Amino acid sequence: MKNILQYKFIKIILKIQKKIIKIVLEKIIKKIIGKKLFYKIIGRNVSTLSSENFLTWWLDYKKLNKLDLDLELMINDLTESHNFNNYSPYWNDLAQNHIKLLNENGIENFKQTIERVHYWGEGNIRSKLLNPIWDDEIIISYNPKELQKKHEFCSEKESLEYNRANLILLNYLVKNGYEKYLNELEENKFGNSILFKYENKEYSHSLLNSILEIDIIKKYINFDQNNSILEIGAGSGRICSALLQTEKKLKYTIADIAPTLYIAQTNLSNVFKEKKIFKYRKFNSFEEIEKEFISSDIRFLLPEQIKFIPNKFFNLSIAVDCLHEFKKNQVEEYFSEFNRLSKFFYFKCQNTQTAIFERKEKYNIKNYPVKNNWEKLIHEKCFIPNGYFQALYKID
Repeated sequence: MKNILQYKFIKIILKIQKKIIKIVLEKIIKKIIGKKLFYKIIGRNVSTLSSENFLTWWLDYKKLNKLDLDLELMINDLTESHNFNNYSPYWNDLAQNHIKLLNENGIENFKQTIERVHYWGEGNIRSKLLNPIWDDEIIISYNPKELQKKHEFCSEKESLEYNRANLILLNYLVKNGYEKYLNELEENKFGNSILFKYENKEYSHSLLNSILEIDIIKKYINFDQNNSILEIGAGSGRICSALLQTEKKLKYTIADIAPTLYIAQTNLSNVFKEKKIFKYRKFNSFEEIEKEFISSDIRFLLPEQIKFIPNKFFNLSIAVDCLHEFKKNQVEEYFSEFNRLSKFFYFKCQNTQTAIFERKEKYNIKNYPVKNNWEKLIHEKCFIPNGYFQALYKID
């Protein structure tokens, strides 16, 4: 018995040593040849984290840190779900970083610490999203002081770049006839966003981007007849926030992994205090939650819970800036679920997938697994954001 225990102990020690050696060697090699070449050699170009390593880290991290109970509940349930081992290793890495940022800087600052980089809000000189309009003539009147504002979690240089990006995108929207949305919408204060004031209203980069999406959706979707929406990979819930400001009677469901789901739930609960919220919780059948779910205005689910939702429950499904960050089998599973759940499906992705974490064919504008029974309404490259395309399908 003693020998068996010694063997098990030695095995554990060797496993730990192997992991430490691997981490140290990776750091040394990255330093010598550079991260870009390192990831290219091993078949990926972004940092990744396996589900096993994420779980090991999470079990230690939550013991050492006092976390919001909703956040801890979501992460625990996520790691216990049967699909967890199949989640994108890229998003496991992002999730780890985001949990740390939330713990260190608080949910009340997430729009500067997380959203501005990872939830579609980036607008700096290094971003290619605004390339076609970066040098446009500015025709709108604004207070020059808006360009000089320093933001709490940004350097001086970053602050100036984000201020400039907000102005450029705002100017583009005014020049191209989106003023009706600027009159209806305004960024909320929760989350400590990077704001640009224009005609006595304040706008963020993520809100200005959302205008481009809700405009194309509203051109094709009659919300008087189609008022139930599912969005996966919703980030902070920026599209939900924008749509609910323009369409008051919508029923909106968000499915995402934690901690992103926690951010969206906290953000939208603060923004729409008058709305009935279905907060994330475990359930084993739709019947358990049917009455409350149907009566709620905004609902929050982990991705694997959408399997409980009845067929054609939603009029519209949305997936913006997320599918190109999933594993191939995940994308195929989601397309099957959109086919089952929805009457329409809108998605926006990179023209060619840039985050590579599998040695498989990259997704591009032509090869997403669209079903034969889908009728194409639009499938086109975007002018802004540069490098993206958008598609809307009617599902028979």
